[in-house]
Amino acid sequence: MAQTWFSREWLHRNLNTIIPVTGFILMVIALRITNPYFLASWDSVITLVYGMSWFLIAACGLTLVILMGSFDFSVPSVLKLSAMIFAVLYPSIGFSAILVSVLTGLTFGAVNGTLLARFNIPSFMATLATSMIAEGAAQVISGGYTRMITDPAFRAISTTMILGLPSIFYYAMLIWLISIFITFTTPFGRAVYAIGGNIVGTRLAGINVKKVRIMVFMICSMFASLAGILYASQIQGAHMQVGVLDMIPLFASVVVGGTALTGGIGGVHRTLLGVLIIRWLDSGLSMIAVDLNIRMIVFGAIAIVMTILTIDRRRIKIMK
Repeated sequence: MAQTWFSREWLHRNLNTIIPVTGFILMVIALRITNPYFLASWDSVITLVYGMSWFLIAACGLTLVILMGSFDFSVPSVLKLSAMIFAVLYPSIGFSAILVSVLTGLTFGAVNGTLLARFNIPSFMATLATSMIAEGAAQVISGGYTRMITDPAFRAISTTMILGLPSIFYYAMLIWLISIFITFTTPFGRAVYAIGGNIVGTRLAGINVKKVRIMVFMICSMFASLAGILYASQIQGAHMQVGVLDMIPLFASVVVGGTALTGGIGGVHRTLLGVLIIRWLDSGLSMIAVDLNIRMIVFGAIAIVMTILTIDRRRIKIMK
């Protein structure tokens, strides 16, 4: 008897795609019903694009780390520190501050990767410690104050309109597409999947696991720095409000997209949908005056549900 295309096996195999796509459609319908202004005009679409673009860049980096079976708590703090460094240095050295900010991110990524790869410290512990360092450094550099930059050239980095969309959108799409290309077509990308799927077998295959791990954390932190610079350009400065609370929606966007916390399943190609769901849901709830704390509860619950649905329980003990 011929098998139909729809079966329990097909459903299980495609669950990571079905849930986020269905959830996104239902979310848009629900938000349109509860708030007629949601997606009611092109201006509202542009607002949502601004909110998701810098976030997508940071989420792409975090996806690579999670795909490898690790975690990075330092992303929001590195993002904040990089934005603050840029805002402080820009008045004196101009766009050269971009290089300093990116090097800062690469340094934190190298430290995170080295603590895991060389010293065998679990990534959640290593990155939790470095996130505190980055958070403290941002406070010291800023003096606890928002640093504003009024130079129109700085704001133009992210707000220049091209074909009806802001330039920050194109930066985000470029980084997203490059990340997809790397993970699917290069030996490095295949090594990331291999480490997440079977680290012992990856070592036996002759792949330098330590080197790949360090490189992935460096890419993650570099993306966080770029996201911080673009976010600072968008709001014309850097402030201290970005922080640990942003880790919840960042993590949620990755797992909602269908990347398993245990690694080896999913990918950056799925993260865009996860970011759309989380950021648009956040914007929609904000528009109907839902309190920030309630929104955090919603994102946390979503992250738990998606983790339960995607996690490989056989690999929980070897997660680092």
